[in-house]
Amino acid sequence: MPKLRLKVTHTHAGVAYPPGHVIDVDDHTARWLIDQEIGERDFAPPGTPANSEVMPVPEAPVARPPRTPPAAPTPKE
Repeated sequence: MPKLRLKVTHTHAGVAYPPGHVIDVDDHTARWLIDQEIGERDFAPPGTPANSEVMPVPEAPVARPPRTPPAAPTPKE
C-alpha cells in the first residue's frame, strides 16, 4: 500500500487529518488524492514513524442572537 503525506487537511469518516499527516491507502485512492493535489507520495526514510496525530472535526459555531441596540433615553420634560 502506498503511503501519502497530506498537503491539506483531509477529512475521512468524520476525522480530520492535518497537513503533513501520513496515511496508508490503496493504489486507486492514492492516485485520486494525488490527482486532486490533496496528497503526495511519502518518501520518508524507512523506520521514520508516521505522524499519527488526529484532529477532531470542529463543530459549527453556535449562532448568537442578533444584538439589539439599547433604547434611546427619553427626553425629560
